[in-house]
Amino acid sequence: MKVEIKEPKSWQRIFEIEVPSQQLHEAIEDLYQEYGRKAKIPGFRPGKVPRTVLEARFGKGIEAEAIERLVPESYEKALLEHNLVPVNRAVISDMDITGEKILKFKASFEILPAVSLKRYKGLPAVKRYREVTDQDVAREIEFLQNIYAEYNTVDRASALGDRVIIDFKPVSGVDDPDKSKGENYTIDLGAAQVLPEFNDNLTGVRAGDVKEISVQYKADYQAQELAGKTVVFQVTIKEIKEKKQPELNDDFAKKVSEYQTLAELREKIKSGMTARAEAEAMEGVRIQAVNALIEENPVELPESLVKEQTESLVAEAKERHLRQHNHPDKKDCPDCGWDQEKMMVQYRPAAEWKIKEDLFLAQVVKAENIQAEPNEIDEAIEDWARHNRTDPAEIRKVLQKNPERMDDLKDRLAANKAGQMLAQWAEVKLEKAADKK
Repeated sequence: MKVEIKEPKSWQRIFEIEVPSQQLHEAIEDLYQEYGRKAKIPGFRPGKVPRTVLEARFGKGIEAEAIERLVPESYEKALLEHNLVPVNRAVISDMDITGEKILKFKASFEILPAVSLKRYKGLPAVKRYREVTDQDVAREIEFLQNIYAEYNTVDRASALGDRVIIDFKPVSGVDDPDKSKGENYTIDLGAAQVLPEFNDNLTGVRAGDVKEISVQYKADYQAQELAGKTVVFQVTIKEIKEKKQPELNDDFAKKVSEYQTLAELREKIKSGMTARAEAEAMEGVRIQAVNALIEENPVELPESLVKEQTESLVAEAKERHLRQHNHPDKKDCPDCGWDQEKMMVQYRPAAEWKIKEDLFLAQVVKAENIQAEPNEIDEAIEDWARHNRTDPAEIRKVLQKNPERMDDLKDRLAANKAGQMLAQWAEVKLEKAADKK
């Protein structure tokens, strides 16, 4: 078999393949023997059909079938001989059989571009660190207090911080009032997620009061039936509840954690926040290091790979939207008028970045011989099980039955380690991050 390779682009290859006539002849003969054993033709016993009859009935089809077998076989053989791994399905073209019965065809396909990093240690990055203060810890403690707060019914006018239980229904502004009504609805006065009109009008009310509240919804409001409309609601106040936070003492620490004293709880919260701040800072360094690799090592990507990665990111974005808005499918999602073309354009840069990150980290893994350790694999399986609320043993069984999935897990863990090492090797400039509010 004769194979010529052309490289129109760094990621594209074209095989020009010639299959010798002898190989085509042998493939045709094999098929005649196969048809001779299986063919059922009236007047002849199986396996006893004359060659002339087979040629008359199946000749053209047998030659076509021989070509259908030889083309993929020859293509796969050429890939092995030249040590190439395609990232897409080959496009077969210019297929021809010469007078000498030589089969000729072209196979165009894409491969990962060759990558050779100029450097991967000492890359420039800014580490934006943030000091954890006592005020930060106090906010976390207050958050825990709010979670464990009790709400007691009171006979007085409502105030900011109270919980108000209401029934509401639209009296004007919507076509279908039943879609926008509610019963025993909870509103925490002063909470950021509460619309200002409800915060203002439900402060100073008492149980049994009935009020009309007019709300102007923004055009991009997530409930499409309300977006851009002015709606008047009739609101019935059913109950006022006063918030009572637990006292800050050792008993509180025991109730909300495994720690025995409030001082110990504060210390653990501070150390945890410090660790998270450090992890966030190093993740920023890692991203900057990858960006430096991308800038220093320009690489052209296979179009099919970019398209596939972009489609994957778009699909994830759609699924995330449906999950966040509690829409199990598009039929129940009034805001899901996806524009696939626009989304593909929007997510393409992220897809290209991700592909390049994977390519470059794979080179670092290879250069440093980075491998996933058994304990790291076990930790990943445990995390995976927790995330999916399943038994780690079941996941291990699946991985044992599917070695390719286990190899994929190991590769991802090794790449993650390579990214962490990039951050550790980076030439870092320290910079204090802006305080979070």
